[in-house]
Amino acid sequence: MESGSGRFSFLYRQGEGYLTPREWVLASLPPIAILVLMTVIWFSIAPSGPRDLATQEFFDPRVFAAFVYLPIYTLAIFLCAAAQYFVSAKRFADRAMPRSLAGIAPLSILVAGAAHWYQPRSEGLAPAWVPLAFDALALLAISWTIAELGFGASRRPKSP
Repeated sequence: MESGSGRFSFLYRQGEGYLTPREWVLASLPPIAILVLMTVIWFSIAPSGPRDLATQEFFDPRVFAAFVYLPIYTLAIFLCAAAQYFVSAKRFADRAMPRSLAGIAPLSILVAGAAHWYQPRSEGLAPAWVPLAFDALALLAISWTIAELGFGASRRPKSP
């Protein structure tokens, strides 16, 4: 049995190896839980809109705290996406599929997030339905990944 740090490194820092569907689900829970918790925090502290300095104080501790949290949250998004990629790459290998397919779901989520950021700032160039289309594609990618990795049987060749 691997030590705690060895197991962490195997799961979240390297793409080599194989995981069963149960191991994939259990290894996927920590990065997903971290992102869900941090996203809830972000939605609760994010500024609601632009500030009007004519009517609001110049320094608002709540806004300052939100923008200190934002780069930490952003880093966590990328670290958790990388961790999930490595976990999924092992499972795709067990399914005898290219490990690179593990990037489809995380990348589609990041692109959908970018669409939500860009659309209100596009000055009308991106219609309101654009983020919804990217959301639909991300949901499709996530659903396919869950179906493939969570329920698909192992297809890797048996060792002699």
